[in-house]
Amino acid sequence: MKQELVDFKEKILKEQLSKTDMYWLDQVDFRTNKEKELNLFVNSEFVKSSIEKRLYKKIKSVYKDVSGSEDCVFILDRKLKNENSFTPSAAEPSEEKSVGGKVKKDKPVPNLSVFNDLLVGVPNNLAVTAAKNVVLDPGKRFNPLFIHGEPGVGKTHLLKTMEESCFSSYYIDSESFLESYVSGIKNQDIDLFKNKIRSVDVLLIDDIQFFVGKKGVSEELFHTINYFLNNEKAVVLVSDQKPQSLLGFPERLISRVLNGLVTDIGKPDKKMFEEMLKLKNESFKDVLLTKGEILELVEVEVDSFRDINGIINNLVINKQTGLGNSEYIKNILGDSKKNLVSFLTPEFILDYVSGVYQVDKKLIVSKNRSAGVAEARNLCVALLRKHTELSLVQIGIFLGGRSHSTVLSCLKRSKESTLLLKEMNIFDNKINLVGSS
Repeated sequence: MKQELVDFKEKILKEQLSKTDMYWLDQVDFRTNKEKELNLFVNSEFVKSSIEKRLYKKIKSVYKDVSGSEDCVFILDRKLKNENSFTPSAAEPSEEKSVGGKVKKDKPVPNLSVFNDLLVGVPNNLAVTAAKNVVLDPGKRFNPLFIHGEPGVGKTHLLKTMEESCFSSYYIDSESFLESYVSGIKNQDIDLFKNKIRSVDVLLIDDIQFFVGKKGVSEELFHTINYFLNNEKAVVLVSDQKPQSLLGFPERLISRVLNGLVTDIGKPDKKMFEEMLKLKNESFKDVLLTKGEILELVEVEVDSFRDINGIINNLVINKQTGLGNSEYIKNILGDSKKNLVSFLTPEFILDYVSGVYQVDKKLIVSKNRSAGVAEARNLCVALLRKHTELSLVQIGIFLGGRSHSTVLSCLKRSKESTLLLKEMNIFDNKINLVGSS
């Protein structure tokens, strides 16, 4: 074996790679030619596309470090049987015990310590607890587990944590799942894809809302879930919408999901925001922010961890450049107050009501008359009437083309409902608080 190849293999093993990444490395037969070109021999288009998406950039970078060349070329060889694992540990057998004359294999204990790196609070406590249960005993409880929430609240991070903690798991996002499925159908090697995702104890699929309207891949997802349920394996699905809001998904698929556990991850609360600020402040030996500034900042409305990270990054840059953070904090507090008022639009109110009732906006403006949807619609009408300049006719048009009389009926019901009056007061208090600041 050429020295460049030896050095390459040694170096890439030192990279921070997930178990899934290591699996894909095992599917490649790495060779070098006279031109110092690194050849990646694979036996299917599916393997090639998976490597390209997950590892190709890293492979090129590592090979350039050890050889000076970044020439890496795929070579498709359908007869290839790569029997030598890239990682020696991959072939290590699990311990076996004899119980009542039968041989029983002991599965490695999950590494739950990786969950310690998660910031856990009220918005994500249930989801994290369920995730731990799935990892500890795949297929026994909460199967399938469906986690939903707005972008940036930590759904993908939780899936990646599960992947890292679990001995036999596979994470795949919706784009990769779809690409692999289409490629498998096109190249007549779909079984390779099926066998891979079904070989693990825990399957983790991200952003399944992108499967809506795609009949073939939705059917494949349905059969995959059935396989995992029937074989006491766990499947975890993530979406930015609740299952009931995934309009266009087959009903039987939604039914399968609802038979498991559905839980959400909410946006980070003040306590989580404060904890992140304190942790960053500690890393700067408490000179980044004063206690008073931390208490001021947590009043800023944030929708995701991305928002928090953006604020923290600005704080760090200001500190490092010597500008200080007093003016930045003053401005961000002012902007936060202005933004809430400026977004007091029909769309903002619809979003707000959707969040309060956990009802998809599409349902509020639809003809759906279920109790929860109707109540959300009544609140929306009342807030639109009070806080916007829309006429009753315009409100009706905004809410799906409803008549003047229908809007009046909604207003009447909102005034007669103690619960709706309470929700209106909560909303009004938030607006008044901003206005008086």
